[in-house]
Amino acid sequence: NSTVIQLRCKYMVKYKFTSEQLVLLTLKYFEQISSKVEALNGSCVFIPCTFDINQQLENYLTDSAKRMWFKDGRSTAVFDSSRPNNGLLKGEIFGTATEKNCTTRFDNVDQSHDGSYYFRLEANGVLKYNYKEPTYSQVQITVLGSPPKPTLSIFPDQQETTEGSSVSLRCSTKIFCPSRPPSLTWSSSLIESVTGQQYQSQTELISDLNFTVSHRHHRVTFNCTATHQLQQPSTTLNYINLYAPKNTSLSAFPSSSVMEGNPVTLICSSDANPAVNYTWYRDTERPLNPVQTGSNLTIKNTDPTHSGRYYCTAENKHGTQNSSVLLDMFNMSTWYSLRILGHLLSVWHEYLLSSGHLVQVLGNL
Repeated sequence: NSTVIQLRCKYMVKYKFTSEQLVLLTLKYFEQISSKVEALNGSCVFIPCTFDINQQLENYLTDSAKRMWFKDGRSTAVFDSSRPNNGLLKGEIFGTATEKNCTTRFDNVDQSHDGSYYFRLEANGVLKYNYKEPTYSQVQITVLGSPPKPTLSIFPDQQETTEGSSVSLRCSTKIFCPSRPPSLTWSSSLIESVTGQQYQSQTELISDLNFTVSHRHHRVTFNCTATHQLQQPSTTLNYINLYAPKNTSLSAFPSSSVMEGNPVTLICSSDANPAVNYTWYRDTERPLNPVQTGSNLTIKNTDPTHSGRYYCTAENKHGTQNSSVLLDMFNMSTWYSLRILGHLLSVWHEYLLSSGHLVQVLGNL
């Protein structure tokens, strides 16, 4: 991506081209079409730049040529390659003039350095030219007081995933100063630490976090922090995972042993995303008639026919899972018989202990 501007003139004066006739300047901005460059307050700003001149002017170009930058509204150079530490902006211009390199780094910029800048070339007192508007694009430098938050995203084809799938989260941040690049760190609401794989270009730092999805990742918060010279903006993403029912359980309230005539409620629960639909079955593993759905099944007035094993099935589009409970019905006479038997066993237990017999008793009803 570059902007190439060329000025040519067809006339000649004593077979010598004037300094403004056959000069070609090319300003290249990494991955930028416009001539806008952002800098971070207190950091450096990097301006990739190359120039070229017509071959007929090559003899005027030497390594002693001055490569300068001017700011609009100022009559003196803010940067001069012959005196890189004496101008309003200090830094470094890379390569040599004969290499046709005008790539420049300005150090320790602040918000007073906001503005439009243009390049000027001077060589041997003959080749002199300002590359400025309206003929040439100028460089607009914008100095930010604080770095922007990093960008955190998930690849579009991984927006909905199931267990066992591979997922990549991408975090990226802008590099304002290649000689002092930022860093990216990951954290999550999971206990274990997370580390991403990093890639760096001239203008961007990227970190990809790759993992295999499990149900533990559902609603996990992932956080990416960019550190730019002690400033640490961060961005958070809540990951949503789709998975089949897990940990399906079935319980009876108040108990799975029910006195005839009393109510009992069966409660089915399951961990899944998206939410499940519940279906209820009896011993025959056929749906109840009429069909019962929902997470709760209540029998208001129980009788002996309600004894047996009950199943609930939790189902979503990613799978199913079952759980069961055994209901046992008893009447009042059975309840009294059990109480009397329990009392007799308790008395016998106490007698054995008091008489010194070493008897193992399984329990007291």
